[in-house]
Amino acid sequence: MSRWRYIAQRAITGEFLDMELPLNREELRWDLSGAGSLRGTVTPDVGGLRAPDGRLLLEEWGTIIYAEADGQIRWGGIVVRSGFQGPTWTIEAAGFATYPHGIPYTGTYSKIGVDPADVVAHIWQHVQGYADGNLDVAVTGSKTPVRLGTEPKDVEFTTGSGESVAFQSGPYELNWWETPDCGSEIDSLAKETPFDYEERHFWEGDEVKHELRIGYPRLGRRRDDLAFIQGDNIADVVSPTLDGEDFSNEVVGLGAGEGVGALRRTTAIRDGRLRRPAVYTAKDVSSVARMDSLIRAELQRRQKTLDISQVTVRDHPNAPIGSWNLGDDVLIQATIPWLGDVDLWCRVTGWALTSETTAVLNLARSDSFTYGG
Repeated sequence: MSRWRYIAQRAITGEFLDMELPLNREELRWDLSGAGSLRGTVTPDVGGLRAPDGRLLLEEWGTIIYAEADGQIRWGGIVVRSGFQGPTWTIEAAGFATYPHGIPYTGTYSKIGVDPADVVAHIWQHVQGYADGNLDVAVTGSKTPVRLGTEPKDVEFTTGSGESVAFQSGPYELNWWETPDCGSEIDSLAKETPFDYEERHFWEGDEVKHELRIGYPRLGRRRDDLAFIQGDNIADVVSPTLDGEDFSNEVVGLGAGEGVGALRRTTAIRDGRLRRPAVYTAKDVSSVARMDSLIRAELQRRQKTLDISQVTVRDHPNAPIGSWNLGDDVLIQATIPWLGDVDLWCRVTGWALTSETTAVLNLARSDSFTYGG
């Protein structure tokens, strides 16, 4: 069994405040293209958890907590919320990817033919370029073949139905007067390109290094070496959903341009069900081919109504706790009332360690993703 310890560090100075933080973990989770979180409690002596400078050891937006197991940093995050219930101090921390959220872009940026991965690196550089804003996060990993921004030009084309569409394309821009949210812009780039990202924290000598690693066309892989079987290592009864709320058999894509001059594309199938259209908006997309690719992927995603969104698993030779990675495709095998035997490939979009021997996996159908589309 792994030995876990929790380490507290001052966010601004990098000073280690406590190498054995007395934290009782309630949940520790990792998210694909997200921040992840830590919830727990500490029960200190009254006034005992003070740093050498006299300030509270755990401060919102002032303290970093690392979760380490067997000498490796497995998770890192910033304390974002705390409260007191009698002698118990409740703590919530969020991964470093949460930091750009809520921070407005305050410069000007205009590029032609820029890789979305380079935009993410620029946004992090911008956020960390301010005093008391440098978390020393390095953006690493894959570049993408997608390019944003063109020379300003008028674009005209005729749709398959004979409709004439005209709009003006131009550079990819971030401007302070539009107050774009840095975190939201990163997440939009990840969704629309698309690419995955994950956080990594690791020891380098006596320092902890931080990376936001981009994976294109994806992170993770198909895991034929793992098994998730109800009754063996799936601890709860799998309850799949047949949810038609998100179902569509037609998708209308709206891209660059305004009003009647906006890029508009449609894809649909006739599948024996009532027509259910959905609107997909990506105002930075000026390419017809790119929009067609995006709405095809959206249509595919919205066709799937059978879904298993979450399972609780126990430590087992089929799949030891932590043997999977974010983004992996895993086969869920279960017997479901009314449906019978179900074998469904699902992608791990997040997971939480709930005890030393149990974990909760958040899942999405593998065939709802399109890579490098």
